[in-house]
Amino acid sequence: MFEVEKPRRFHYEPRFYDPEKEKWEALKKKYAIEQERKEGQKAAAESENGGEEDLQYFEQRLKDLDKEERAKSTQLTWRDLFRKREMPKFNYQPRFVGGVDTKATSESDKEPMPAIDDQTLADKYRAAKHQIKIKRRFDISDSEYMKPISGTKIILYCFIVFLLISLIVTF
Repeated sequence: MFEVEKPRRFHYEPRFYDPEKEKWEALKKKYAIEQERKEGQKAAAESENGGEEDLQYFEQRLKDLDKEERAKSTQLTWRDLFRKREMPKFNYQPRFVGGVDTKATSESDKEPMPAIDDQTLADKYRAAKHQIKIKRRFDISDSEYMKPISGTKIILYCFIVFLLISLIVTF
């Protein structure tokens, strides 16, 4: 029907477009950004000379102390090999005491909210009649559970095993 170039192109010329005005606006924007950067640098230099010096000193001092503490904790000594290991201790704070939520408080009185239907909660969490007992090889409640085996015992056991193996091999 009509002769159209292929590939078809879209060409738009705006009515109110001034390329010189665009260049001037870009130039203004560029110099405004540079001026802003210079003002920021001046403000930073002024603040460093003011009360910021004390703050920077104390921040640096804290960093140095933390670095020293970390360096001390990472160094191992011969005493660390014979240190008695202990089980971790957890300070558990129960959220519900007697069926009452200790964390939730009413807004007006700041008192714990009353429990809802204590009997059903007690029935829900009551222990089963046929409780399964798990037998453990080691008792965790024992205070010497995590105590390391002494080096002399290890050397003695290794010596006995060496003697037995040498007797077996010779005969």
